[in-house]
Amino acid sequence: MIKKLVSFLMIAVLLVCTLSACGGDEDVSLIMPIKSDPLCLDPQIAETDEAKLIINNCFEGLVRLNEKHEIVSGVAESWDVSPDGLVYTFKLRKDTNWQLLKSFKGVLEDENYLENFETTVTAYDFQFALRRAVDKITDSPDAEKLYCIKNAQKIHMGEADKSTLGVKATDDFTLVITLERANPDFLRVLTLPLCMPCNEEFFNATHAKYGLELKYTFCNGPFYLARWAEDNSLVMYKNEGYVGAQKVKPTAVYFNVNKDEESVVSKLKQLTYHCAFISDAAAAELANNKKITCSMTENEVVGLAFNCTDSVLNNENLRKALVMLTELDKITKPDAAISNANGVIPGCCRFANESYRQAAGANANIKYDEKTAVELWQKGLKELEAESAGIKIICTEEYSAQMQTAIQNWQKILSTSIVAKVEVMTEDDLKKAIKNDKFQIAVTGITAETANVTDVLEFFTTGNSKNVFNFSNETYDKLFDEIIATRSGSGVLEGMKNAEQMLTDGAVFCPLFTYGDYIAIGNEATGLALSPAFESISFINGGLD
Repeated sequence: MIKKLVSFLMIAVLLVCTLSACGGDEDVSLIMPIKSDPLCLDPQIAETDEAKLIINNCFEGLVRLNEKHEIVSGVAESWDVSPDGLVYTFKLRKDTNWQLLKSFKGVLEDENYLENFETTVTAYDFQFALRRAVDKITDSPDAEKLYCIKNAQKIHMGEADKSTLGVKATDDFTLVITLERANPDFLRVLTLPLCMPCNEEFFNATHAKYGLELKYTFCNGPFYLARWAEDNSLVMYKNEGYVGAQKVKPTAVYFNVNKDEESVVSKLKQLTYHCAFISDAAAAELANNKKITCSMTENEVVGLAFNCTDSVLNNENLRKALVMLTELDKITKPDAAISNANGVIPGCCRFANESYRQAAGANANIKYDEKTAVELWQKGLKELEAESAGIKIICTEEYSAQMQTAIQNWQKILSTSIVAKVEVMTEDDLKKAIKNDKFQIAVTGITAETANVTDVLEFFTTGNSKNVFNFSNETYDKLFDEIIATRSGSGVLEGMKNAEQMLTDGAVFCPLFTYGDYIAIGNEATGLALSPAFESISFINGGLD
């Protein structure tokens, strides 16, 4: 408690100092809590939400997303795409710069680096960054997102030199990216932290410590990192030298490490925090607070998850029969749910410049069909050389009544050939049972941590750590590989739709309801641009009324 109080007082002192130093009524400082220290701010390898939040504000890519999730200019002031969609030519601004700090003394060898270091952001910074991103040695967790670039996959697999990557700086301000195949989503990929520039001279000067401390972090975005105290606070200051398409409004943004949601909610009510990511319970608590607005993104789909390695439910015919006998229209939506699900992929996911759900349409569930279901059930039992099967659904109390309704219909239609029951458990026990494969059917969710469709589809690939379904299908794996490595143009979207439908048709996951993550924003705070899955916030237009 004392540590948290000290942490907050330090932020307050910093805030006062900032306002005193800068002066004027136009100075704006915003405060937001984060759950943990980001650990590493190297854009090419950053993994945590906290790291990506900082990176998206302290770095500037070729392009960026605006508040409407549209692609707008970043360091690139313009770009052309060849008619076949394979060659992207970016023309960079000539007045964007890296932010030099006094803390770099001892990192950069030249004692007069403040006067001598070349700070202009060039096409070579992007060439170096993208080569790093796909280099096997870097071990970037997001490298596969760049597989559409010529030779990227070969380089990442160690089969080609990184110099062969289809990214070339033809001069200081012209970058040409050649793709292996057309990708309508490519410009959005370039907005990810993975694709932020990296100054080779500074990177080499850090001797493998790039992004690990303040003095090893080199920023070119609308803000720069000015303070980084582990488990305490981080501060971003306005980059006065930033010359992007938008003017930077806030003077500073303060991030306070605070894991206690009760404390976070209290500080939101007191208007100490201007915004915060919160749970649905906290959102409900704040719903009637006239000083705060809670917004939501639909990033989770909850449904029936089948354990495909269970001795009974490894049989696809039995799984399909149960889904076919589940009267989805009679399953009551819980109060906390947003809506009934219309697909495996959550609504926040996007493809190119539009919602994936709008582009792909609804993902059709297996239709209710008693006759066909009975035939599949009997066929499945015969394959298992059994006369009946025991089925258990595990869920939390929230879904108990709905699951009882589901199994009553199973028992009514399948009679003595099924023994079904529902076991209600706590959320923690449910997670443990799923983690330890101690379940047949579990009511659980799929959460999109980013707006990328392929990130969700990857959950179902063989051996993936998030594949709680234990689903293993060579055809699905091959299709997923095609989507990220060989499909082109409209074939990418078609592949995504087919992969999603394969999961539904195979009764791997039966979508039921959609849920969301929440952010609370004080009504005096303006101009905060949220990314589709709430994985980040852009503070560039942030202000206070």
